[in-house]
Amino acid sequence: MSEISGQRPDQAHMPGSGTMPSFGLLARLSSFYRAHKLDAPRPDSETEFAQMRIVAEAQDMPLPYAFPVLAAIYAASLMGTLAWPWLVAPVLLTFVCNWYSLRTIRAFLAATPGPSDIGYWRRKFLFIGFCYSSAVASFAWFFWVPDDPILQTYLLCVMALALVPIVLINSSYRPLILVCMPPMVLALTARLLLYGDVAHSIFAFMLVMFSVLVVRIATKTNSSVIEAIRLKGDKDALIDELYQAKRESDRARAKAEDANRAKSQFLANMSHELRTPLNAIIGFSEMMSTELLGKHVVTNYRDYAEDIHRSGQHLLGLINDVLDLSRIEAGRFEISEETVTIQGLADDSRRILDIRAQAQKIEITEDIPPHLPPVLADGRTLRQIWINILTNAIKFSPAHSTVHLYAHIDEAGDLHFGVQDEGPGIPEGEIDKVLEAFTQGASGIAQPGTGSGLGLAIVRGLMEAHGGRFDLISRPGEGTRANCVLPAWRLDAINPRDHHRRNA
Repeated sequence: MSEISGQRPDQAHMPGSGTMPSFGLLARLSSFYRAHKLDAPRPDSETEFAQMRIVAEAQDMPLPYAFPVLAAIYAASLMGTLAWPWLVAPVLLTFVCNWYSLRTIRAFLAATPGPSDIGYWRRKFLFIGFCYSSAVASFAWFFWVPDDPILQTYLLCVMALALVPIVLINSSYRPLILVCMPPMVLALTARLLLYGDVAHSIFAFMLVMFSVLVVRIATKTNSSVIEAIRLKGDKDALIDELYQAKRESDRARAKAEDANRAKSQFLANMSHELRTPLNAIIGFSEMMSTELLGKHVVTNYRDYAEDIHRSGQHLLGLINDVLDLSRIEAGRFEISEETVTIQGLADDSRRILDIRAQAQKIEITEDIPPHLPPVLADGRTLRQIWINILTNAIKFSPAHSTVHLYAHIDEAGDLHFGVQDEGPGIPEGEIDKVLEAFTQGASGIAQPGTGSGLGLAIVRGLMEAHGGRFDLISRPGEGTRANCVLPAWRLDAINPRDHHRRNA
């Protein structure tokens, strides 16, 4: 057998001349095509609907019947060459497919399909895609002019060009590519192969390879579109979450503002309701402790009256502190600017607290230069600041120690003033804590009844109202420095109206 065929036995099944190479090549092409089909998982219904919408919007053009009109013009150019039934049939078929396609697309764009409708609309889109592509593919048979190579070549070129917009329009939805391409590719390939020569067979082979390449490109485009749709969905979801968070934040802020207004109103009402009886308690207890209307029969009554007087004064001071702090926190604390001197305010505060310092055997010293310029500030507020920080220093200083008052101007022109004590100091982790309202450090907790924890919080708020700042500098065993800083522009002894005019 091998001698008759001219082949060795080991060559009997090897590719050689004849038809075997063609079958082997087709097998490899088929394998390549199958390998490059989309193996990616099908997108979810929402993503697939978004792909369909992209395709539908691309086809809903201002000139909806442009392609059938062009087909009719092309058919008219062949009048006299082909019989009119062969010219009318493909044009009519194209018009019908175009009309049905537009009707389906507009119905889809007007509808709000749900996940259960995905199968119905998928079948609709694939059906109209196949029908439209088949109508265009029919041109290869209806518009074919026998024995006229020029018109035949022209028709093949026109159909190849018509394949481009179909691919571009449907590239966002890969199933449509796989449905629309085969009718046109098969029609063109069949026409090329019917020539029966090598050149047209090569062109047919190139067309098939080109279709495989287009499918591969469409696969990547489809994946990119799916990713873009999912990213857009994530972005929309994130925007919705941000809007929801903003709405919740606005509601929370509105509730907080309502609560703050209610708190302020409550404090204002309680201020009036508490101060009136407190003033009576303080006044009458002072009369009783001084025995203004006569001596007590029982001497202990005078001591009780003094206790009532001191308690009333303490409670009144606490109420005033709470009201000041509430106005500061609400941003409604207003300062009345005037020209004052730091030296004078320090002396006033020292005289007020000198007796208390002497009772605790604490010496108060000063280091305030006499040439410091006047300050544009609220004198009553700065006096309160001095009293609060000096009171705090005396309170936590041991007997036979020194509390030092100071003031100086730094290189930037800002005014620093405050108090340095020799008390136990504050650990670094508690400095922020003691600046909060109703909060005390370890030293304050160890001395119950020494205060409410409002003094330093009020000092910080008052300094911020002046555009300055308040710092606590302390280490355990090294005392504490309460440092207040006023900005340089407040050191000009000018009229407040000039200051406001300058800021405006």
